[in-house]
Amino acid sequence: MSQLDNDQQQRYIELLESVPMETLQSNKQFMAYKQLKKRTRHKRLLQFTVTAAIIMIALISSIRVSPALAYTMAQIPVLKPLVEMIALDKGIKDIINNEYYEPINVSQTIDGKTLTITSVVADESGMIISYKLQSDEDLANFTGVSTEVKQQGEQIYASVGSSLSAQPEGTFEVENTIEVAASQGMNYSSQDFEITLSLHDRPEIVFDIPFTLKNDIKASKKYTINKQITVDGQDFTIHELIISPIRSELTMSIDSSNSKKILNFGDIRIYDEHQEEWGKIRNGYSGFGNYEDKQFSIMLESNFFRIPKSMTIEFRDIEAIEKADESVVIDFDKKEIMTQPKNINTELEIKDNFEIQYKILSSNKNELRSMFNHLIDANGETYYSNSATFSEHDNYLLITQKFDMENVKNLPVNPVKLEIARYDQYLNGVGRIQVELK
Repeated sequence: MSQLDNDQQQRYIELLESVPMETLQSNKQFMAYKQLKKRTRHKRLLQFTVTAAIIMIALISSIRVSPALAYTMAQIPVLKPLVEMIALDKGIKDIINNEYYEPINVSQTIDGKTLTITSVVADESGMIISYKLQSDEDLANFTGVSTEVKQQGEQIYASVGSSLSAQPEGTFEVENTIEVAASQGMNYSSQDFEITLSLHDRPEIVFDIPFTLKNDIKASKKYTINKQITVDGQDFTIHELIISPIRSELTMSIDSSNSKKILNFGDIRIYDEHQEEWGKIRNGYSGFGNYEDKQFSIMLESNFFRIPKSMTIEFRDIEAIEKADESVVIDFDKKEIMTQPKNINTELEIKDNFEIQYKILSSNKNELRSMFNHLIDANGETYYSNSATFSEHDNYLLITQKFDMENVKNLPVNPVKLEIARYDQYLNGVGRIQVELK
């Protein structure tokens, strides 16, 4: 672990001194604050390393409770992007606590823009690559980035995702992450990788930064389950639980003979014998495959570094509709609804340019989720939705949804089928299984 330089040490001390006492909302936070303040009085300060930041996190019950402490932690070199992820994924907190990340700190500068790969978290499920982008131009004028990850010159067989959110004016530096999720597992026979990152608004600027991982990669822990769960007469099976440092993966299947179509497993929780809870991934890759597949995976927060003796897996808020209600058939040319589910009131209106508008009468309307993901035309071709806008009203949510016709060879042949992907209708009951870990 590299030591902080003198300027970084001084900056850290100033940040720590600036934390308002009234923001320390628990005794654990107060004790962590006092312990770190005490450390800064000793002459050993010049040897102070990032480990001090680790101690702070270990003693704080939740970084979300104290924004001031979260801000201070986010100023520590290497840690900032990971700290920002803790609020949405408690498994990241364990990664920092156990120092399971590797500082990289390699940079490339092109036309006044500098990209630095600051750290990497790597396991068999994928990677979290943290980076910093510095610019001589205001980053408020940039709309996004595209990223690739290569291994020995070949693009890796995995999903790679990163986004550059809209920045306020006067922003010249951002830190973010590139997430890699490998459905078949990562291959680390070579630990030589390369990041390619391009700016949407400056296509001539393409960063290519090679890096080599030196730390050992921890093997995932796999638990065979193969247990069926029945909720409200609908069956699904849990096949396997795979726990990696970055994420856990629950492999499942749904009984094709069910009378209802399951749309979403809204709330999945894992409890250990002490009733500590882990849930679904809320920011990042949520799973692999479709519910119609023979098997699919749902991603959960990881408890890799504290595997309990037993775990309870619990399924709540399982969204489902009758199979007879699974689609709406419309004709864009005639602006007609051909068939509509009897038990689902969409109040659908067909607009021009392959656009539809409908209302959601839902207690969860503030979740801002569209009802359809894609349409299937008369020839069986699939066309995906590329935009949705939401307008909130007192008793409903008005959604305008458009389907992408700019990147297709042929326009859809009418009539087309809109398959319902989300609807605020749930199975009655909770599914629950006990898993003994060996």
